[in-house]
This record gives sequence, structure tokens and C-alpha cells, in this order.
Amino acid sequence: MDLRKKVLSALKWTFAARIVGQLTSWGITIIVIRILEPQDYGLMAMAAVVVTFMVLINTAGLDAVLVQKEQLTEQDRRQVFGVVISGNLLMFGITFAAAPLLADFFGEPRLIAIFRVLAIQFLLLIFETLPETHLERRLDFKRRSIVDLVTLIVGSVATLTFALAGFGVWSLVWGNLVTIGSRVIGLNAIAPCLCRPSFSFGQLKESLSFGGYVSADRMLYFVFAEADKLIGGKLLGTVSLGYYAVASHLGTLPIQKLAGLINSVAFPAFSRTQADTDKVATYLLKAVRMMSIVAFPVFVGISSVAEETVALLLGDKWAAAAPLLQVLALVMPLRLVFTVFPPFLWGIGRPDVSATNYLVAAIIMPAAIATGAQWGPLGMCYGWVAAFPVVFAITARRASRLVNVSLLDLGRAMFWPAVSSVAMYGSVLAAKWLLNGQPGSLTNLVALVLLGAVAYAAVTWFCYRDGVMEVKDLMRS
Repeated sequence: MDLRKKVLSALKWTFAARIVGQLTSWGITIIVIRILEPQDYGLMAMAAVVVTFMVLINTAGLDAVLVQKEQLTEQDRRQVFGVVISGNLLMFGITFAAAPLLADFFGEPRLIAIFRVLAIQFLLLIFETLPETHLERRLDFKRRSIVDLVTLIVGSVATLTFALAGFGVWSLVWGNLVTIGSRVIGLNAIAPCLCRPSFSFGQLKESLSFGGYVSADRMLYFVFAEADKLIGGKLLGTVSLGYYAVASHLGTLPIQKLAGLINSVAFPAFSRTQADTDKVATYLLKAVRMMSIVAFPVFVGISSVAEETVALLLGDKWAAAAPLLQVLALVMPLRLVFTVFPPFLWGIGRPDVSATNYLVAAIIMPAAIATGAQWGPLGMCYGWVAAFPVVFAITARRASRLVNVSLLDLGRAMFWPAVSSVAMYGSVLAAKWLLNGQPGSLTNLVALVLLGAVAYAAVTWFCYRDGVMEVKDLMRS
């Protein structure tokens, strides 16, 4: 099977599994949010921001080496497995031992037990890297997509079960562990490729250099993307952070899921074409066009009906999250398109550029968010809207010029989806003024969504028909 067919097959299976899984997961997530309290999500956000950082560095970036390296030997796999074991054991020990200090930082004694239970995931993650990278390297996403689907459903149902039983924040903690555990079991069942580890790392110099850039890339991404939770946890308290965390969670759900799809498929695809600059440039522009056609209407649409969505799905208890979601969603189209660049840069062997891009973001975004936090959670949202477009422009320019693509070319790829979305937003706002309906009305929400969809489709069809046909051809393929 040639590369194009492999990529299309990977997209088909991964996308299908994500759609089915997300419909289930989102439905259950809404129910769980209605059951739990804002402080539960605030506590989990505080704990997750630390543990997520450690997960990003637990393999020293060598999982990417197993996918990107053209000639992979058994000795490479054994040595990487040794690093994976050592790294995860180290992260487990640090998280468990430092739990009291981390709880003191946030001023929340309840976090001690949460940190120590979440540390168990590092013992599970030891057995995830080899089967996952084996499947990615082969672009074998059919069976992995099935595992991801089952895992998502199992984890979501477990979280809901704990929430219904009155576990509070522990519903999120135990649900997280069930999700990770079931995924590890599933991956090893479909791709059993564990080997005897080697703890002699003398021959890993070149791989560690590449992996070091990947790890730096991931750490800097964390600082840029998750610093808001750390800053909010320190300055706002559990309740305000809970509202912000839920708004951010709802706003970034498509990013979280689609970014995983993009990275898992785009990284190995770019890796296979890294020697052909023209082909890589074509793939990059195509990826940006595809992401823009999806990202702008979805997120601008979420912003336009944020009040109605929160009122209907979450209830009055979460009303304070609505204006936060409304503002955050406006920057999400650029954040989703932004996710194309890291797998592109890793695939062409330039994780150093990706890491320095994230360094820029890690300087600009925390400063903007910390400034905005002086005005509460809404100020943090405006910090995103003000600063992230600058980060996006710098990143896009530094990445695209490596394959002779200009910033203007990227702008053209995003222009009409953005214009169509503005027209959609205007039509929805006008309809809300005319209808003057109740925010919690299902009829009102459905009418607004349908109107927005028609407005976007009409403008896109008349002004950007080539882009629509490109998406249609991809879906038909």
C-alpha cells in the first residue's frame, strides 16, 4: 500500500473511532459535570497540571525516535525500553514523594492523596510505549482505533459510575487510571512487542539528542498550553479554577481529540516524505486547509451559542462558565491549526525548530495569562485571545519557511473559512436578538445552530468551493 493509501486508511479508521467514541464520551462528560461541583474540577485541574507535565517527559522523547528513525534495530528497541522503564519509575517516585510539597504550593491538603494515587499511572505507562510506537511506525491504525474506542468508552463509563456513587473528585481520579490501564492492556493485546530491556545507553547518543529536542518541545508546550491551570490554581482558588477548567475543557475537547489524531497520523506521514520538500509543502498546506474548514466553524459556532449551550447542558450551577467558554472558543481555531506544525517539524527531522517555537509561546502566554488573572478567570481568557495570535504567526512563519511556504500561503489557506465563520457568527447574533429566546431552550439552541450552519455553508460554497471539493474528495477517498 502506498503512502497516500496508508494515510487515508489511517485517517478513516482513526476518525471513525474518534467520532463514535467522542459522541459517547461527550454525553457522559456532560452528565458527570452536572453531578460534580466546581471545586472538584478545580482540584483535579491542580493535580493534573503537574502529573501531565511529568507524563510529557517520562520517555525522554525516545518514543518519537521509535517512529521517526528510518533503520530501527532490536538493540534500539531494547535500549529505549530501558529508558522508558527508568523514566517512569523516576516520575512515580518523584510524584509520590513530593505530594505534600505540591499540595502546599496550591494550599490544598486534599491534593496529597490525589497526587499519590495519580502516580500509579507511571507504573502502567511503562508498558504503553513499545506497542503504541510499533503501530504508529507501520501506520497500522485500524486495530489501534478499536482499542482507543473501547478505552474511551470504558474510562467514561467508569468515571460516571464513580460520580453516581458519590465519589466527587475521586471519580475523575479513578476514571483517569481506568482509562490508562485499559488502553495499556488493549495495546499489548493487539501488538505484543515487549522485549528484554537494556540499561546500557552508550549507543543512544544520537537518539537522545533527537529525543532531547522532543522532550524540550513537550515541556515547553506544557508551559504554553497548561500554565493557565497552574497560574489559576495559585491565584484563583478551587471554585473559580473549576469554572475556568470546565470552560477550557469544553472548548478544547475537539483539540484534545483531533490533535491526537493529527499527531499519530501526520508525524509518521511527514517522516516518510521528509526527503521530498515539494511533497511535504503540499501536505502542509493541505493539512492547514482541512483543519481550517473544520476548526473555524466549530469553535466560532461554540462561542456564538456558549450561553445557550451551558444553560441547557450543564444547568444554572455552571452559568459562570458560559462567558469564559464564549471568549476562549474564539482563539481555538488557531490553536487547532497550530497542532499541525509539531508533527510536521518532527517528521522532517527538525524538532529543534518546534522546541524553539514553543519556547516563544512559553514566554509570551504565561505572561499574558498571569496579567489577565488579575481580573479573574475572564481576564485569563482575554489573555489567550490577545497573545495567542502573535504566537501562531511566529510559529507558522518559522515552520513553513523550511519547505518554502510563505506566511501569505498559510493565510490564504485559512482566509475563507475564517470569513465564512465571521458571517456565521453575525447571523447567529442577529437571530438571538430577533428571537429573544430563553438561554436554556433546546428549540432556541437547535434553531441557532442550524442557522449558523446554513450561513457558513452558503458563504463557503460560493466563495471557497475548491476547498469544499477538496474535503469532499478526501472524505470520498
